[in-house]
Amino acid sequence: MTQYVPMLGKKFWLVLVDEADAMSNKAQLALLSKLDATGMRDNVIFIFTCNATDTLESRFLSRCKVLEFSSYGLNGSLIELLRRVWAIEAPGASEPNFAQLTKGIGNNVREALQRLELEIMGA
Repeated sequence: MTQYVPMLGKKFWLVLVDEADAMSNKAQLALLSKLDATGMRDNVIFIFTCNATDTLESRFLSRCKVLEFSSYGLNGSLIELLRRVWAIEAPGASEPNFAQLTKGIGNNVREALQRLELEIMGA
């Protein structure tokens, strides 16, 4: 059952499921008929977000369009982001080694910003 009705004139429903990789097998099985023609309502868009698909059943994935997002090449722009934040938050202080801050975190922006925050507090 949906929680909200589309605004007047809108012709579709959006169902957003965050962290779908944490769904149980039973939850995935319950959605199978909703994702194919047998149980699908007209004009419904399902969006599932997840960090990995290895815990999702192949039958479930076969009913979805999987879009993979790559972090390839992010490290250079991540270092530039950290450099800009440092210039705003700790102007005049000597810069930390940004390459070292981003090493081993797999281009995780949140982790990099948390590490930078510790550096700023110590500056």
